[in-house]
Amino acid sequence: MGPRKTALVVLGLSLLLPSRSIPAQQTVGEMFQAALYLEEAEGDLAKALKAYLAILAGYPEERAVAAKAQLHIGLCYEKLGLKDAQKAFERVVEIFPDQESEVKIARQRLARLEKAKAVIEGSGAGLATQKLFEGINQEFMGAPSPDGRFLSMVDRTTGDLAVKTIPSGTLRRLTHKPAGGESAESALLSVWSPDGKEVAYSWLNEEGFLDLRIIGLDDEKPRVLYRNRDHFMIQPKDWSPDGRYILVGMGDRQRVTRVATISVQDGKVLTLAEGLVHPGFFIPGGRAVIYSFTPETPDSRGQDIALLPAEGGERAVLVAHPAHDIPLAWDVRGGRFLFLSDRTGNMDLWALEMDGDRPRGAPYLLKKDMGRITPLGFTNRGDFYFLHYTGMNDVYAAALDPKANTVSVPAARAATLFIGANRSPVYSPDGTSLAFISERAYGSGRFPTQVIRIRSLETGETRELFPDLAYMHFIRWLDGGAYFITHGFDTRGRTGLFTIDARTGALEFLLECRDEGYIPELDVFPDGHRIVYKLWEQGKGKKAHRMSIRVRDLQNGRDEEIFRRETALQSHCLALSSDGQWIAFDDRVPVRTLNVVRSEGGEAVELWRLEPGESLVSLAWRPGSRDLFFVKPADPSEVWRIDREGGQPWRTNLSWRGIRELQFHPDGCRLAFSAGYVEAEVWVMENLFRLERSEKIFK
Repeated sequence: MGPRKTALVVLGLSLLLPSRSIPAQQTVGEMFQAALYLEEAEGDLAKALKAYLAILAGYPEERAVAAKAQLHIGLCYEKLGLKDAQKAFERVVEIFPDQESEVKIARQRLARLEKAKAVIEGSGAGLATQKLFEGINQEFMGAPSPDGRFLSMVDRTTGDLAVKTIPSGTLRRLTHKPAGGESAESALLSVWSPDGKEVAYSWLNEEGFLDLRIIGLDDEKPRVLYRNRDHFMIQPKDWSPDGRYILVGMGDRQRVTRVATISVQDGKVLTLAEGLVHPGFFIPGGRAVIYSFTPETPDSRGQDIALLPAEGGERAVLVAHPAHDIPLAWDVRGGRFLFLSDRTGNMDLWALEMDGDRPRGAPYLLKKDMGRITPLGFTNRGDFYFLHYTGMNDVYAAALDPKANTVSVPAARAATLFIGANRSPVYSPDGTSLAFISERAYGSGRFPTQVIRIRSLETGETRELFPDLAYMHFIRWLDGGAYFITHGFDTRGRTGLFTIDARTGALEFLLECRDEGYIPELDVFPDGHRIVYKLWEQGKGKKAHRMSIRVRDLQNGRDEEIFRRETALQSHCLALSSDGQWIAFDDRVPVRTLNVVRSEGGEAVELWRLEPGESLVSLAWRPGSRDLFFVKPADPSEVWRIDREGGQPWRTNLSWRGIRELQFHPDGCRLAFSAGYVEAEVWVMENLFRLERSEKIFK
């Protein structure tokens, strides 16, 4: 008998035999030593387990001893060959992160169990992926249930919150909008409660802003947890492990500006971080949250990752790098934090070893080229669900024969790099260049990273601009080609119109838009100093929505209203004739119409009334003519022409899947457009947490 076992026998007998010197009531330390004696000296694992469980039940506040008891529960299960060993060790890491010695041993045991499981299953550390569903990305805005049986999502036929059974694909709606009507209400992002019995989701309500709601799988009606018309956006991202709080992103119409938790019991909001931020998830145990943020430095274009106490406090930066870093998961078994990053040029999977809440060492690469994905979440067993974007959107160039009303040069892709991620083409005023927006990175609930690419039509050479903007809706040349103008928002949280230096990318804030204001389109007058834009203003409460067309002098900042529609339905299109005399725009009354109005004001004239259900997605005047071209979405989309004076429109033979953003070259023959489709696939990846360091060279 070794000295350790001898000591245990003596100590165990002293604790188990009656003695006048020992009080009847054992201390928690004595209870642990007695249980340890049963486990290691007598080998009675069943009685030892019972004793350890009694310690956890009776003395949870004695964390040092309770952690030891939880660890030895796992060791007992391991000796008995029970699968419960893994859960017991995971509870050590999750519940007792402050007990470093026990956590270290638990992680070592978890690693051994994972390797043993891999050998038994014959799967090694290889990934196993499977495609589950196909559709459009707007419907897959949910998450997998904890048990992996369902995927929460949006029923795109009604806008209701629904769950799709995995893998059969059977769809069941949880909410039920009234039948009939044209209600714009809809579910958006959703996330499951830890027990898988409820779903928290954002809902676009009847007043045009987002609620946070909760509904059970068997409930008839949801419960509105948070509703505040001053905060348009709310995005649920995670539940705390105890189910008491929901981690959310909050903000205005364009972006998230706050990371907060909301009490499930009473809807109370606790703000944790502000700025250009995005929520991630609760770490195991729920004592802190992970989130990403844009650093407040002039040259920052990416996002860093930080940890925050769930009750508020100072943040601890975990990942700081010029790249775009997106938090993904906390690997309990491996003691590391996983995140996505485009620091190599592609969106890769990286890991960072952790000591409790503190990083240990530098991040390392796990898997290269995860593709254009949005994480959807993890199941309890660690299966990773994600949305893979298969849709394409590119810029094309073609030429028209204006007399024959036909295509004389077939459409061809204008961009050879970043294929599938380019849009908003526009020719320079002198006709020597074509500029467009190119998108580079993707992440959950956030806008892609964008640059402006300018391609010489003479040499084919391309240069890039990196404006300090978080999002650009479109670009137009300004001031003879010296600048661009765009509607979007910057990394400082300002929303509105910006000018961008066409040589340097330097940014200037031009016009602020209120939260309820939105500019879907604008055009530039031939003098290069005036613009015409369509303004859509969201009505609040019982106030109706309003649409107006305005001309703004950029030199003196004065606005002149040319047209106004009270009680308006949303419309987007607008184009200015090459001579600056006529403005074309679409309207809904409620049937969609195509109209023109003189740029100095006057009565609007209806050129064409579309059939119910038809719509327009783009307008463009052919320079030096009275021809107005417009795009009717279909399969494929069609380009039509109509005279400024009205009459019967003519269909050209230019058709393409998803044509948008039609733009003519100054010569009146060449034209550019963006075209594409929005499609996505839901995939599941198994064994992600088994990945080990891929390449040590990347730091």
